[in-house]
Amino acid sequence: MNKHQKPVLTGQRFKTRKRDEKEKFEPTVFRDTLVQGLNEAGDDLEAVAKFLDSTGSRLDYRRYADTLFDILVAGSMLAPGGTRIDDGDKTKMTNHCVFSANEDHETIRNYAQVFNKLIRRYKYLEKAFEDEMKKPFPKQSRQSWRCCRGFCWAMAPCPPPSSPVSSPTA
Repeated sequence: MNKHQKPVLTGQRFKTRKRDEKEKFEPTVFRDTLVQGLNEAGDDLEAVAKFLDSTGSRLDYRRYADTLFDILVAGSMLAPGGTRIDDGDKTKMTNHCVFSANEDHETIRNYAQVFNKLIRRYKYLEKAFEDEMKKPFPKQSRQSWRCCRGFCWAMAPCPPPSSPVSSPTA
C-alpha cells in the first residue's frame, strides 16, 4: 500500500468569529490611562469632565465601570473594604477625586456635576454608579462622599436607593 499525502494549501488562515474573540480584563491598564489623563487635566473640573467625555469612546467604560468610579471617588482602585490598593505609589493615584476635594459645598457640588455629566452621556454607567453609592468607605472620607451623594441625588441622574445606605460604625 502506497500512502500519498494529500496536498495542503498554504496561506490559509483559520477565521475566528468576533463573538469568540475575548479581550483581556486589565483594570490596571485602564487605571493607568485614566489617572494619567486626569492628572494632565489640571485643577479645572470642566477639563476633567471633558477628558472623561472624550475618552469614553476609546476606553471601555462599560467593562471597567467599577474601576472608573473607584478612581473618581477615591483616587485609585479600591480593595474590598474600601481601602486603596495603590496607597504607596503616587503615579497610580489622582488628586481629582471626591476624597481629596475640599469639603466645602461648592467643590463637592462641582464633583457631583462631573458625575451627572458622565452618567447622562453614558447611560449604562447609572447602575454601576448606584452600586458605588452603596459601598462603605473609610471613616475619614465619609463626610465628603455623603455630601456628594446628596448632591447627586438632588440633581437626579439616578434615584436614591430604596434601602438606606449602610455604613460601618468603625
